[in-house]
Amino acid sequence: MENNLNLNGKKKYNTPLIIVSVIIIFAFVAFMALKPDAALNGVNAVFDAIIKYFGSILMAFTFAAVVVSIYFCISSKYGNIKLGEGDPEYSMFSYCAMMFLAAVASALLYWSFTEWAFYYETPGIGLEPHSTPALEAAMGYSFFHWGIHGQAIYVVIALAIAYAYYIRKVPSLQTSAVCKAMMGDKVSKGAKSVIGNIIDFCVIFGILGGLGVSLGLSVPLVGGALTQVFGIKITFPIQVAIVVVIALVFTFTSFIGTQKGMKRISNFSVIMCGAFLAWILIAGPTDFIMKNTANSFGWMLEIIPRASFFTDPIENTGFPEGWTLFFQAFYLNYAAMMGIFIAKISRGRTIRQLSIATLIGISVGGWVVFAVDSSYAIYTQANGITDVVALVNSYVGEAGIFQIIETLPLGAKVLPIVLLLTIVGFVASSLDSASLSLSQTTQRIMNKDGNVNPMLRVFWCIMLTLVPLSIMFIGANFSTLKTLAIIISVPFMFIVAFMMIRLFMWLIEDERKGILDKYRVVKEKVNPEEVVEYKAEDWDV
Repeated sequence: MENNLNLNGKKKYNTPLIIVSVIIIFAFVAFMALKPDAALNGVNAVFDAIIKYFGSILMAFTFAAVVVSIYFCISSKYGNIKLGEGDPEYSMFSYCAMMFLAAVASALLYWSFTEWAFYYETPGIGLEPHSTPALEAAMGYSFFHWGIHGQAIYVVIALAIAYAYYIRKVPSLQTSAVCKAMMGDKVSKGAKSVIGNIIDFCVIFGILGGLGVSLGLSVPLVGGALTQVFGIKITFPIQVAIVVVIALVFTFTSFIGTQKGMKRISNFSVIMCGAFLAWILIAGPTDFIMKNTANSFGWMLEIIPRASFFTDPIENTGFPEGWTLFFQAFYLNYAAMMGIFIAKISRGRTIRQLSIATLIGISVGGWVVFAVDSSYAIYTQANGITDVVALVNSYVGEAGIFQIIETLPLGAKVLPIVLLLTIVGFVASSLDSASLSLSQTTQRIMNKDGNVNPMLRVFWCIMLTLVPLSIMFIGANFSTLKTLAIIISVPFMFIVAFMMIRLFMWLIEDERKGILDKYRVVKEKVNPEEVVEYKAEDWDV
């Protein structure tokens, strides 16, 4: 399928980068085993320093990304530019479902029940802890943190990569390849190669560290469901078995390809999640859920400008650093993965469709989950049914959400099974997209459809599995590696900002040359014979 071994004399795979990246990842895991406290304290100290000195810049950058993303959603000048030839490969439902699951993994399912409790106890923007205003604002803050501010970063980088690949004909979806093409002739080939390797290393480390840890963090959720339904005691061998089973699922879907694998499991998982939420809405306090959702969404809309730049300079409670800035840095950790993945599945879509599906589609998906799950958890707290705040403070972890679910009809057995299947689907879909992005980053030559070697995807699936298993076997803290991955990804703020500026420069240049006229969708069709194309050999990547 992909037997060509050279492109302009280059090898098919960036083998040195793969080897170095994997060695460094596992070397740090070994250091975590030998010096767990030093590793944790050192990583946290570095993260705190970065947030201290770059926090305000990160907030400004994120807000700028929101403005740019909204512009592309409504732009009549560039919105109808088609990315690639032919019709879209995926229906809008599958397109949004794959994006949504790639972005949220299983974290959304846990935090949607519990995150509001943290805001209730330590609210931002001067609210009184444990007060009615704090409780009413709690879910609104979740809407803010899981909404358009994070997805805007994905829009910008995905558009830059997609435009470079489909319009400018950069022959790779690698973030480094796009950046090198954007640098032009003003930067020497040697300098571009060094910069490119650094970028690719940050991408690999961020994905392996961030997504590999996500697999490990999903174990308590799955384990809680198994205990609730089958009474299984979660021992270490059971934890390992959970990781292996989920790994087998996403490895299989990665091997058979996105069209046959991830699309189907994403569709299934979204449908299962929808059924789970629908039951809570119908069987639970429907009126309260609807009212709380409307109230929280209105609070978010009102507070967006203030929350976007809330640094708390006088009281210094640590809220912006612990929540808003952490979330924004966390999204940067996923930026390259999401940019590559969204660009890959966007063939045949327009700039407007990509922007709306990413910015609004992912955000709305998260808002719906929070609206139902958080509202029901808040209802049980307010009415004395379940003390969610006490559960959170007692460190029972993910198992606590099953105590909340148990208060619903069918909550003892049926709903945990539905949630179990949903969790597996969410995690598998996210790691499937991670293996694709890792493969796109380390394979220089793709086939004519831009696909990578399936065995390379399997290799990265194995690496994504070995990282959490290694951490589990040494008994280290998952958050140490995850925080380090976020630290390494923070420089992506400058990379994405550069890509955002250069994308506009490309658009202006190609508009002036008349190239964009050939890609505009007028009657949903672009005539390939009329398209003025850049050639792959124009780019030294």
